[in-house]
Amino acid sequence: MNIVKVELITYTKDGIRLVAESARVSGVPPGMSDSEIVRMIVENDYQSAIEHISFTFDISEMSIAASREFLEHRISSHTGRSTRYNEEEGFGYYIPREIEGNPEALREFRRAMEAANEAYRRLKDLGVKREGRRYVLPMAMHCRYLWTVNARSLINFLGLRLCVRASPEMRELARKVHGIVNNIYPEIFSGIDCRGRIMGVCPENTVREGFPCPYKKGKLRVPTKEEVKKGKDI
Repeated sequence: MNIVKVELITYTKDGIRLVAESARVSGVPPGMSDSEIVRMIVENDYQSAIEHISFTFDISEMSIAASREFLEHRISSHTGRSTRYNEEEGFGYYIPREIEGNPEALREFRRAMEAANEAYRRLKDLGVKREGRRYVLPMAMHCRYLWTVNARSLINFLGLRLCVRASPEMRELARKVHGIVNNIYPEIFSGIDCRGRIMGVCPENTVREGFPCPYKKGKLRVPTKEEVKKGKDI
């Protein structure tokens, strides 16, 4: 199946109590429960305290192309599968949506992947070491990362990558990660969606063609930043 895989390896246990206690050090209204404190600081964006919670994921079957976007999230720790030290013959690969639905394009794409695989094998036969052979590997090839991220940085990641303007592969990764962490700590993540929903104003003035935004109209409509700046009646 042409979908990135996400597995939770470990996370901070009893995180709600930990975050609430750290917030009490700063000072919060008396009489609030741990859950109430956490919901308050998330809703009001006083989020330094939730950095005490972290998650480690095993992310696999993500394309090298998507990994370039993934590595832009620098306030986290990434350990990737090395193409210098691992044999990649017979590699798996991601098929973009635009190609997957076009039989002729899909055949051409698969031919390109096999040609890269064959070049990788032939270079091995010619005595080229892995470090040299890896340069024929395509951007579509699957890669793997162990990713450790704190809850505050994860909210930033989700706000960006749950947006319809995110690449489909990154959006799928964000959906899966969100589903996992929301089951563990709904006090933090149940209200997390794209940046527009989190902030109540959308910084994106356009959307990707073929990916309609559910928050552009109707009861859930979120105004754009440009509309707010111009004081437009919404």
